[in-house]
Amino acid sequence: MRRSFFAIFGLLAFAANVLAHSALERTQPKDGASLKEAPREIQMWFSEPIKVGLSTIEVRDAAGNQVDQRDLRTGEKTPALVRLSLPEKLAPGTYKVTWSAVAQDLHIGKGSFSFRIAP
Repeated sequence: MRRSFFAIFGLLAFAANVLAHSALERTQPKDGASLKEAPREIQMWFSEPIKVGLSTIEVRDAAGNQVDQRDLRTGEKTPALVRLSLPEKLAPGTYKVTWSAVAQDLHIGKGSFSFRIAP
């Protein structure tokens, strides 16, 4: 009985720790989107706020040049939203967004997505 209690307690503690990580929920633009106009910024919503000072998000063109404004910040009214400004005019082409987000519990999540600006 005692062993079962500790096993269940351990599983619950592990599950709570896993659930505490901040996961990417959605992006704007969406992964694979083909846009007629260039977006003014990248928006990323996480399941929980991230530590912006420890996180990185980069937008690169097809040649590998970083094109974002390097001004990662949280949403004004939504702390789980992060924003990254883009130049006023992006040329048509494919852009890749690469991110590394540090959750409040210091868990690191990584990923990437891309979007295309049609000519």
